[in-house]
Amino acid sequence: MHQTYRGSDPTLNIGAKGLSGEGYGGKAFWDTEAYCLQFYIFNNPEAAKNLLCYRYNLLPEARERAKELDCEGACYPISTIDGIETCGAWQHSSLQIHVSGAIAYGIFNYNRICKDKEFIYSKGIEMLLEISRFYKSRVQQHPITGKYGYYGVMGVDEFHMMVNNNCFTNYLAKKAMEFTLEVVKEMKTAAEDKLNDILNKLELSQEEMEEIRDISENMYLPKNEDGLYEQHEGFFVLPHIELDSIPVTDFPLYHNWSYDRIYRTDMIKQPDVLMMQFMYSSDFTKEIKAVNYDYYEPRCIHESSLSPSVHSIIASEIGRNKEAYEFFQFATRLDLDNYNRNTDEGLHTTSIAAAWMNIVYGFGGLRSDSEIISFSPSIPEKWDTYQFSLIYHDALLQIKVSKDKASFVVQDGTSVNVIIYDKEYTVDGNGIKVLIPEEYKQ
Repeated sequence: MHQTYRGSDPTLNIGAKGLSGEGYGGKAFWDTEAYCLQFYIFNNPEAAKNLLCYRYNLLPEARERAKELDCEGACYPISTIDGIETCGAWQHSSLQIHVSGAIAYGIFNYNRICKDKEFIYSKGIEMLLEISRFYKSRVQQHPITGKYGYYGVMGVDEFHMMVNNNCFTNYLAKKAMEFTLEVVKEMKTAAEDKLNDILNKLELSQEEMEEIRDISENMYLPKNEDGLYEQHEGFFVLPHIELDSIPVTDFPLYHNWSYDRIYRTDMIKQPDVLMMQFMYSSDFTKEIKAVNYDYYEPRCIHESSLSPSVHSIIASEIGRNKEAYEFFQFATRLDLDNYNRNTDEGLHTTSIAAAWMNIVYGFGGLRSDSEIISFSPSIPEKWDTYQFSLIYHDALLQIKVSKDKASFVVQDGTSVNVIIYDKEYTVDGNGIKVLIPEEYKQ
């Protein structure tokens, strides 16, 4: 990852296969904000900032893309190098509108961890307002319930197109608008002049801001009484397919099955509802994650290299330790063993970032979407110890996990507050050691 992007040039992004092959033609996807950015936030914050500056520099193109889709604001492309949509498949380029929400998520993460108010109060807020304006103009209201949602979209899954109220899309739009309103409120006190300059530049009225608030508060999120979120309206009644019945020679399915055949069952390509619950982890209880994992995991074919790590992270959190380790092996050996039969097209560079997250967010139990980062470390049965380091605020924090304890120490910099197994600690150069609770021992 350090070789792929050093962060010195904000006009560059991360191609999904780096420079290792011709697959994807060097183009960047939402992988950058959803998977890679966390790595850079905790290892090279300047690179993280420049990845977001890349999106800011291409804001004019995102505005033009929104106009092409008969919308306002900024719609970032699913596939690009220079800000222009380069995806040849219309269902992806026109229906996958979650990319802008992923960029808002990236700004949200960068703000939470790096506290770079200069960026947030200038480039960040302008992107957030234009993203929220896009989602405001793209949303539609149910004629009976009055709830808002997105019709005729394709979610992360990519095996179902022209669906209504894809839960992930609705949720990312909701969170993007909520975060925009949060920053606006903060700036009214901390940087009112800058806020007024941006609002005047964008000609964004108070009436529009109230529309954004109303939409965010009344977004439709399909789920049943057990807390199981429906991937999109009608998903629960789709014909079922047993994944084990598909011959290995049929993979990758995009090369061997027609789109029509792929799109007409409950088979999913990669985590959709589970991805939502990973990105905004603190919004969902372990019990809710377990309910959704149990339903969606057997339906996921993992055609995407980004899929196994997210499954491993959630499996680890809910105590499915054997599955967590098996998915981790899948994620880390995907190219070495050519699991998806397409390594000849290039290495899955952005999934390597997901494999890093698999260790840090999965076994390390890191969660970074709250005000203070938290850890709930566990250790796979086959491991004796593992360790990783993170840059957090003004500290280099090292975490080492063994069979019975987790050690935290600031190797360089000031002390930091972190939450470990739901209890807050101050960690400094002397370090602390915490016993691993029985339920976290694998």
